[in-house]
Amino acid sequence: METKKYRFDEVTINFDKKRIPLSSAQREKRQGTFRYYGAQGVIDHVDDYIYDGTYLLIAEDGENLKSKKQNIAQVVDGQFWVNNHAHIVQGNEQSDTRFLCYLINSMDLSGYVTGSAQPKLSQANLNAITLSLPTLVEQKRIVEYLYMLDQKIDVNRQINDNLAA
Repeated sequence: METKKYRFDEVTINFDKKRIPLSSAQREKRQGTFRYYGAQGVIDHVDDYIYDGTYLLIAEDGENLKSKKQNIAQVVDGQFWVNNHAHIVQGNEQSDTRFLCYLINSMDLSGYVTGSAQPKLSQANLNAITLSLPTLVEQKRIVEYLYMLDQKIDVNRQINDNLAA
């Protein structure tokens, strides 16, 4: 399979400028049904959304950038709000958003993460990440296969949870 090298910012559209963080006090007054994301996932629910569609959220800061106990990237669909602790991107005409998620989660990004007390993946460092990408058609084929495996893993987890209960 042939691949071509790109910088991250050559194959993505960045939406970080639309982020609006809400303090816990502000969120308390704005409780609702829309997911409010931080660096590692949903941290609250609020009464409005900023994003609508399929996006890739990538942790901008936090200990998990170094430990990788959890994935640092996740695909989010629908309507939601994001604070300023996650980068928000979509793949452009050369990349599939879901493929980028699998790829980022499989990479060693330690060379791009700065800070020891509070690890950080700045937008400049994120954009500098070098990716080797196959064609868009091949990316979509790979995502289809990996998604089926993820679905099977989820079913097995549910079975295990039921058996444990």
